[in-house]
Amino acid sequence: MYQKIISWNRSLVVAALLCLSLTLVGCTPSLVGENAAAYSMGRLHARVDSDMNSVYEASVAALEQLEIKVTDKKKDVFGAKILGKTSDEQSITIKIKPETDSSTALSIRFGSLGSEARSRAIYDQIRKGLGQMTSG
Repeated sequence: MYQKIISWNRSLVVAALLCLSLTLVGCTPSLVGENAAAYSMGRLHARVDSDMNSVYEASVAALEQLEIKVTDKKKDVFGAKILGKTSDEQSITIKIKPETDSSTALSIRFGSLGSEARSRAIYDQIRKGLGQMTSG
């Protein structure tokens, strides 16, 4: 009887670890090429062919142009994070990470659950500020 309980517990642990590993796979979509964007798990993930500082400045400007209040912004050589609020108190989080001297990864989350359409509107405004309105 004791052996069956140990075996059952071991099986549950293995099943839980398997589920956890499957949950973690695919959380961040892999992007192919520059200026590509994919929406996954409430975030728009993108890669742009501009340096991090330019993307940061364009992101701050994009929120201001969309009349979204920038509530916090932080930047160092390893990355940047910009927080904003809409007039109806929806939160926006933009995370920026340099990949190379001329390539930057960007993620945008609109609201607590995410909104692809609104995240893409912010992304399009950022790209417009960077002069990169190509399809993505």
